[in-house]
Amino acid sequence: MPNKPHRYAVWMLGLLLSAGVHASACVKSLRWVNTPPYAFKDAQGTIRGLHVDLAQEALRRLDCETRLVEMPWPRAMVELKLGRLDLLPGAANTPDREAFAYFSRPTNSARSMLFIPRSVERKYTLTKLADIIGTDFRLAVQRGSTYGNEYDALLKKPAFSERLVYVYSQESALRMMAAGRAEGYMSDELSGLYAIERLGLGNTLQRSKIVTSKDADHIAFAKASNDAAFVKRFDDALGSMVSDGTYKQILERYLSCPVSVEKLGCQ
Repeated sequence: MPNKPHRYAVWMLGLLLSAGVHASACVKSLRWVNTPPYAFKDAQGTIRGLHVDLAQEALRRLDCETRLVEMPWPRAMVELKLGRLDLLPGAANTPDREAFAYFSRPTNSARSMLFIPRSVERKYTLTKLADIIGTDFRLAVQRGSTYGNEYDALLKKPAFSERLVYVYSQESALRMMAAGRAEGYMSDELSGLYAIERLGLGNTLQRSKIVTSKDADHIAFAKASNDAAFVKRFDDALGSMVSDGTYKQILERYLSCPVSVEKLGCQ
């Protein structure tokens, strides 16, 4: 009988300690969607890619577990605002988003540009994005995405916004162009090229000369579920990855070009 209270106290202490460890565990949700080379499932079913590998390695160095969540971009922005999504890679740092998100240091270069069917060059004279105003040009874009300051400014013009066709995914936009149901698609350069190659549309679609943004990608952190101190620690982890060569190894894993860490992409 005398030993029972002692055993109960030991059991309760262990339970409380266990609960404390569980409560303090760092688990961060990270959005992904199939956009090679940034995020995709490989032949073994493992989710990987440039954005995924960079974020997971930095979180690992902070003793955090990554919970990968697949969702389209518009929903991801909503979930980030509400704090139900912790990290959103591939995000541009804009004043509107700074109201609800912190941003990491730049992670990789990501030019936004116009992709077009090869036949479009002969039909339209385009030197800048605004040139589609007053034509029958149909521009496919993903709702909620930003493609640089030029695009954001044009969105305020009804004559431009009426030329937009909203699509759910990059693949649907490229197939629309190939089928003649859209004349252009705004995309990140690298993922656009990968998608065109994967779909076998290299003879039909191409990059235009119109680049709307040369800004780098960042990772957005929900302010509702992260604080500035955590983002600073995350940036420090990215810095350590640069110093020990891990950063360059990840870039080389997914970029088919000579890599420059200073340029965050191809040399």
